[in-house]
Amino acid sequence: MKAGGGLLRLGELQAVVPLRPTCVLFGARLGRTQTRSGNIKKTWFPKPIMKTFVIGIGGVTNGGKTTLAKNLQKHLPNCSIISQDDFFKPESEIDKDENGFLQYDVLEALNMEKMMSAVSCWMEKPGHSAGPAALESAKGVPILIIEGFLLFNYKPLDSIWNRSYFLTIPYEECKRRRSTRVYEPPDPPGYFDGHVWPMYLKHRQAMDTITWEIVYLDGTRSEEDLVSQVYEDVKQELEKQNGKYCSFKPDGGGKSNLENSSLHSKNGVHKCQHGETAFTHSLLENKSESEI
Repeated sequence: MKAGGGLLRLGELQAVVPLRPTCVLFGARLGRTQTRSGNIKKTWFPKPIMKTFVIGIGGVTNGGKTTLAKNLQKHLPNCSIISQDDFFKPESEIDKDENGFLQYDVLEALNMEKMMSAVSCWMEKPGHSAGPAALESAKGVPILIIEGFLLFNYKPLDSIWNRSYFLTIPYEECKRRRSTRVYEPPDPPGYFDGHVWPMYLKHRQAMDTITWEIVYLDGTRSEEDLVSQVYEDVKQELEKQNGKYCSFKPDGGGKSNLENSSLHSKNGVHKCQHGETAFTHSLLENKSESEI
């Protein structure tokens, strides 16, 4: 903040606070991370040049986080995904408990600094989507989906969410799904009850102190229902923040054709169908830089 109330631009901020190459660009605010030694490490989050929209999808193991993220990406423009599971440390760096269970379901098993750097790279050049080319060309706010099982237990991420979702499934269903998955290293006998589920309950309880809104989702519902609910919620949030949101591209006659799109309304709720995407979303009115 300048004297007189003006905002510092990125270049001016760098002159005051030198930025590390791995600093995370989330907005003009100061982040604090507690290191293992107990010291507080400060990280400046300068505001990105472009306005962005960040979605967090957390939840229990095997709850459907990755599936939901990928389904949303098919229907959102300029949408990229970062998965927390991609940042596990090597097995040789994972601690064991008194039962010999590798402690994978804790933050210490993840290289969160590396993950934050990945988010930083996206924030510096948002909108570089791996999605369909038709969606990449859509005008609008770049969207980042971050999905993972411990997103909302990592304090440095608290300030970046525009929308947060958390998938839950019952114990029996979670255990059943887990048993069908192949992990490397594989789950030893008793691992789910001795480590995975207890850690989930512990981290879920820790979320009770969170002050921002998290939308809890029933992970036993169909993929179509879940993506429909979240898509509609994100769409409404984008409308609030960024002006008009055009959901359907014109058909051959130059008119917006709802009936021929891949969205169908049932009981007032839009439902996304699988198959070829027949619509392109566009944010037609963005806030000016002075409003960001």
